[in-house]
Amino acid sequence: ACGYGMDIVDMNFDGILPSVQSGKCDFSAAGINITPERMESVLFSEPTFRGGTVLVVLKENALAGDSGNDSLWGGIVSSFNKTFIRENRWKLFVHGVETTLLITVLSILFGTALGFGAFLLCRNGNPAANTIARFCVWLVQGMPMVVLLMVLFYIVFGKVSISGIVVAVIGFTLTFGSSVFSLMKMGVGTVDRGQYEAAYALGHSNSRTFFRIILPQAIPHILPAYQGEIVGLIKATAVVGYIAVQDLTKIGDIVRSRTYEAFFPLIAVTVIYFVLEGLLNMLVGWLRVRSDPKKRSKARILKGVKTDD
Repeated sequence: ACGYGMDIVDMNFDGILPSVQSGKCDFSAAGINITPERMESVLFSEPTFRGGTVLVVLKENALAGDSGNDSLWGGIVSSFNKTFIRENRWKLFVHGVETTLLITVLSILFGTALGFGAFLLCRNGNPAANTIARFCVWLVQGMPMVVLLMVLFYIVFGKVSISGIVVAVIGFTLTFGSSVFSLMKMGVGTVDRGQYEAAYALGHSNSRTFFRIILPQAIPHILPAYQGEIVGLIKATAVVGYIAVQDLTKIGDIVRSRTYEAFFPLIAVTVIYFVLEGLLNMLVGWLRVRSDPKKRSKARILKGVKTDD
């Protein structure tokens, strides 16, 4: 009406009031208790429903003697149908997987580039770069992921029309990048300083020494912890529902709220997370094999300075 459209966003209850206060939403609707303190911050409409407290029990416990479809197998089939088949809800899970993978993969790529780039700026001992990097790592790693996402979404980008997925990628990129920066310092630190001296003695430049001699030796020490960070990242994406992103976990919550069935939505979400983690582990495992010095061909081994006899 009046030339305006409506974009309805489903979000966690904790994010409703912050989204209105920050301007992310023009208005919100939910079962909210109206209190004088809340009225100081937002303008409530007239109550549309006045409810009370009720007691809820399982249907089979309330309907004693009902033998229609109370068998174990019948209950499983009914739950599966309501969770996946009815209203094509399996498509919701597919959408949730796509969103989770998108956030995870982009965060891994951008976070790896950010952490590696920051390490390159700091590796030669630049005092200013090291101070800034240490402060950023301390700030990001010391903040719970949920808090970081909500600060970015409702405060930093509160007045900007930006997708929750973009904010999630930014938040996880910062977190993953700080982890990669720390892993690079740890991995490169395991390489003996004599390797630098030997490379310089052979006439290699600083950059060539790092990329051709030091980094290949550091990568096998970095990848196991890097693999663990990836697994932790994909599990951490489960909190993006707080900023109105419908990822895999949020889709499971939506389906459970519609069907009042907890078994299949939770099992499906759990299995899918295990599969995604397994695929990412296989990819990093392949990289670990490729970076193993024992697996390299002789043609790729760096040669020293050739001299004429």
